[in-house]
Amino acid sequence: MKIFYVSSYGKNNDKGIYIMKFNEETLEIKRVQQIVTRDYPSYMITNHHVLYIAYKNASSNNDGGGIGSFSIHNDELILNNNYGSSGRSYTHLCIDKQQRYIFAANYHIGATASYKIENNAVIQKISAVRHKGLGPDLLKRQTGPHAHCVGITPDQQFVYSVDLGADKVIMYRYHQGVLMEDSHYTLSIMPGSGPRHMIFSQDGRFAYLVNEIANNIMVFKYCEGHFSLIQAIHCIPRHFKGFSSASAIRMTTSGEHLFVSNRGHDSIAMYRVNKETGKISLLYMVHTGKEPRDFNIIDDKYLIIGCQNDNMLQVMTFDEENEKLLLSDSSITIPAPVCIAFE
Repeated sequence: MKIFYVSSYGKNNDKGIYIMKFNEETLEIKRVQQIVTRDYPSYMITNHHVLYIAYKNASSNNDGGGIGSFSIHNDELILNNNYGSSGRSYTHLCIDKQQRYIFAANYHIGATASYKIENNAVIQKISAVRHKGLGPDLLKRQTGPHAHCVGITPDQQFVYSVDLGADKVIMYRYHQGVLMEDSHYTLSIMPGSGPRHMIFSQDGRFAYLVNEIANNIMVFKYCEGHFSLIQAIHCIPRHFKGFSSASAIRMTTSGEHLFVSNRGHDSIAMYRVNKETGKISLLYMVHTGKEPRDFNIIDDKYLIIGCQNDNMLQVMTFDEENEKLLLSDSSITIPAPVCIAFE
C-alpha cells in the first residue's frame, strides 16, 4: 500500500486535503481521511516526513491564504501550523536543502515570497518581491506578472521563479532567505509562451520548461546560472484545433522519461529523454478525464492523475522498459483534485 495526498478545490466542506491509499497489485485507490481546510490547498510538497501546503485564499477578506505544515505519521497528518499571509494566495512551493527556508509563488499578484522554517513549522515571513512585465496572450492571462512556480537550481545557487504573465524565469540569490534578483541570469522566454512549471534532469545539466499558452516544452542546457535553449517540442497534436493549456510536468526517477498533462486535449504526453544530449522525443499521448491539472508518478510504474473538472483520480500503468503507458479502469471520485503528492 502506498499513501499519497490530494489537494481539492471542492466547494465548502468538500475542499481540503485527502489522504489516500493505493494498492499497487489491484490498482485500487481508497480514501483514508479528509482534512477540511479553511482555504483552498493549491499545491503540496513533501520533505523529510513533512507535508507543506500552499493556500489560495477562499475568503473575500484579506485574512486567508498562506502556508501550512503537517507532520506525516504513518497514514495520519498532524498539523504543525498554518501561517496566514493577509490574503496572499500561493500556487507553488519549494524548500532549501537545509530546510531552513520555504519559498512560495504568488500567481495572483505576481510575486515570490520567502519564509523561515523552524521545527517543521513556518514561523516568519522574510521577504516578498513583486515581479514586473506582461505578455501578448489574448485570453488575458498575461495582463500582468503571474508567478506560477518556484524552485532551487541544482547547484543551490539560485531560487528561480517561473512567471507565466511576464514570460520570464526570474533568478534570485537568497542570502539568509532574503530574495535578491540577479538580472544578469534572469531568462526571458519567447513572448506569449506562458511558462508554467520547470524541472531539472537528475544530473542538473538540463532544464525542462512547460509553457501553458504555447503548449510546448522548452529544453535548456543549464550551467552556473545560464540557460541555453536547445529544443522546443509541442505537447498536443498539430491537428488539434480545440483549446488546450499545458499543465504539470514530471520526470521518472530513472530520468529516462518525461510526462506532461494537457488540459483541453485532456491527455498525458509521454517523451523519451536522451540523457546525454538532454533532448526529448514524443512517444505518444494517452487520453484522460477532463482537465488533468496534476499527476504524479509512483515507483516509475504508475501515474495517478487528478482530473479537476471530472472530480476524479485515474490510474495509469507504466512499463518503462517497454515504454507502455496504459489507462486502467481504476478511478475514484474526489472533488476537483488539483495537486497530488507522495512522500
